[in-house]
Amino acid sequence: MKKLIYLLMAVSLVFTACKKEEQIIKGCTDVTAINFNPNAEENDGSCLYQCDDPFATNQLVTTNYPVCEYEGDVVFYLDVPAAVYFTNEIIPYLDVYVGNDLAGSMPTNAGFTSTVLCDDLDPEPVHFTYQWENVQSTTLPWTVRDGTGFIWYDGTDAIICNNCLSLQLTYKKIKEYQDSH
Repeated sequence: MKKLIYLLMAVSLVFTACKKEEQIIKGCTDVTAINFNPNAEENDGSCLYQCDDPFATNQLVTTNYPVCEYEGDVVFYLDVPAAVYFTNEIIPYLDVYVGNDLAGSMPTNAGFTSTVLCDDLDPEPVHFTYQWENVQSTTLPWTVRDGTGFIWYDGTDAIICNNCLSLQLTYKKIKEYQDSH
């Protein structure tokens, strides 16, 4: 009887070992991906995406992340009375920060009597391109500081993709900001 049990166990082991293993279908399981595989049971990290927004900088670019990327140009500059004020205060330059990141520095002895646009090639204003994701417009939190870190201005302005945000820093704004803080 013992032999029969051993024989049955051996036969069962052979059949189990020969039994075909079930195949798990791997592929992209994200329905928003351009290579979504409806038969995939396990995500293998192969998902690919494209942003369809014609205003995005990455329109129709294939990436491995589902994001539309946007940008807008920004320029900060002083009016003449602000430039005179900072020159008289012996403050040689101002730093423009976006969040905690330095966007650029401008000399305080250059004031402008008219609006400075983003495509103006004058080196005195602070010019930069701001980038963000997933929406066509966003807010730009900024501060303007002197070399000691003292904040002379701050604000939050709306920026729209593919547009110019021109921010004139005036003497009037200096006084209003300083009086309110």
